[in-house]
Amino acid sequence: MSSRNIAAYPNQTTNTFSMELLQNAPNPFIEMTLLWFTLPAKSRVILRVFDSRGQEVFSKGGDFEKGENHMLIRRADLKEPGIYAYQMESEYGIARRRLVMY
Repeated sequence: MSSRNIAAYPNQTTNTFSMELLQNAPNPFIEMTLLWFTLPAKSRVILRVFDSRGQEVFSKGGDFEKGENHMLIRRADLKEPGIYAYQMESEYGIARRRLVMY
């Protein structure tokens, strides 16, 4: 899926039974927010954040253990206040949601 389409499909998961992406908290946020997700086994995870035009504005990755995990997004990681789409990718699927930064 191209980055231009990411904002149009914010809450999709391509592999529903393997990786679960929960809504970030707090949402909306001002200074920072946590993106919670669950993995069926240890995996490399890539986070990508897209602005309202579908442009990737932030990405980071890491290796995470089986079970519940989280990634932190800080205000400084994003360009400006607004609505963003975020996507998490692992060998267990791709999931998308939206977040709001004030």
